Amino acid sequence: MSIWWTIPGFVGLVGLFAVIAGLGRIFKLRIVSGGLRFLFGGVLLGAAAVVGLVGLNLQTYARLTAERLAAEVTLRANGPTGYVVSVSRADKNGVLGAPEDYMLTGDGFRMEADVITFKPWANVLGVDALYRLDRIQGRYDSEAQEIAAPPKPYSLRQDAGISVFDLPLGAGNPFRRVDAEFVNGVAVPMADGATYEIFMSQRGLIPRPKNEAATQAVEQRREGRNSGAIYDAPDSLATQVPGATPSAAPAATDLPEGTPPETPQP
Repeated sequence: MSIWWTIPGFVGLVGLFAVIAGLGRIFKLRIVSGGLRFLFGGVLLGAAAVVGLVGLNLQTYARLTAERLAAEVTLRANGPTGYVVSVSRADKNGVLGAPEDYMLTGDGFRMEADVITFKPWANVLGVDALYRLDRIQGRYDSEAQEIAAPPKPYSLRQDAGISVFDLPLGAGNPFRRVDAEFVNGVAVPMADGATYEIFMSQRGLIPRPKNEAATQAVEQRREGRNSGAIYDAPDSLATQVPGATPSAAPAATDLPEGTPPETPQP
């Protein structure tokens, strides 16, 4: 039991006994001693209530922001845009299991999970959000490159017999604790030697860089996103995308006969 509940409970119990004893003395016409005991007990009850409210507030904040490790992802370069991605799943105690390797291509990777979230009051009472890792795949920052060479997805699901995700928790739960059931995904940039930790919060997955290589990759992507550079596709990619044509100046054969080629003005 938390100290924020133990101490207020003990102080409140002492205060309650003091108030009862004070009332008993007052009924026996021992006004002074009874009043002092009653006042002392009231002060203890008030102090216990204040500490209890502070503890409840801290408990609520801690429960609603509770996180647990879901997986650790390590990347090793394997070509210009290829990476060997090792995924180590975490158990309920946060202990990582054996790594599973996947060959991904792209500028980053995306990890998805099936998620069931619960009402905030259920979180406060100790019910954590549920998740099941679903898939992982590479991801290009350029939409044109993503269309031209779609990254291959890999399944992360593990057969565990009866799954809670296959049960009608929303309609069949008498307490209506389920808040939402959805697929949640996070995407981070890939870099050689980068390691990320994937946490599960009460609302969904949260990725965090674990080493310097991952931190630099995230910062570089942020700078590129702010400048708009990561959304600019090379002109050569346009010919690979159906319906897209690269812009080019008219060829000399397209000009009327006898027309001299234009020269740039100084």
